[in-house]
This record gives sequence, C-alpha cells and structure tokens, in this order.
Amino acid sequence: MKLVPLKQAEAKLMNAAAQKKLRSLSLATFKKDRSLTLERSEGGWTLTEAGFENATAPLPPGAAGKRLLKDAFKREFPRSNKLYLAETTD
Repeated sequence: MKLVPLKQAEAKLMNAAAQKKLRSLSLATFKKDRSLTLERSEGGWTLTEAGFENATAPLPPGAAGKRLLKDAFKREFPRSNKLYLAETTD
C-alpha cells in the first residue's frame, strides 16, 4: 500500500473500470478506518464500502457507475488529504 494525494486516488478510482488487467483497487484513510474497494466480478465490477456506510453493490456501466463511485468517494473520504492505495493486477 502506498500513500497518495486525494486527487490522484480519485482519478485512479474513476479510471479503474477501463483498465483491462486491473483485478481490484482499494483505497483507505490514513487510520484505515474507512475504505472503498472496487473488485472485478463475473458480471462487471463490485463496489464495497466500509466506514460511514457498510455496503456492497454491483457497479452499473456508464455514467450511472461513475456517479456511484463519485458519491461513495465523497461520502467515505470527506476530509482526507492522503489515502492508501493498493491495487492487484493479473
């Protein structure tokens, strides 16, 4: 896991679905008490939130999926400056 700036982490999350070799992407706060995990599943992508809201949901394709990612990101990391980033590739 590496510590990256908030804007870089948000850009990586928004572009994760377009990457072919990416298997999962996890973002966590400095204290690691809140996190977002995006995992490739059979039908597409699955988003898991742990922190303010604990939920797992499939990610719809297109603009609806981007909106879901952006809302979850803002909800879980409202005052963060840096996030831990971990990614798994094939």
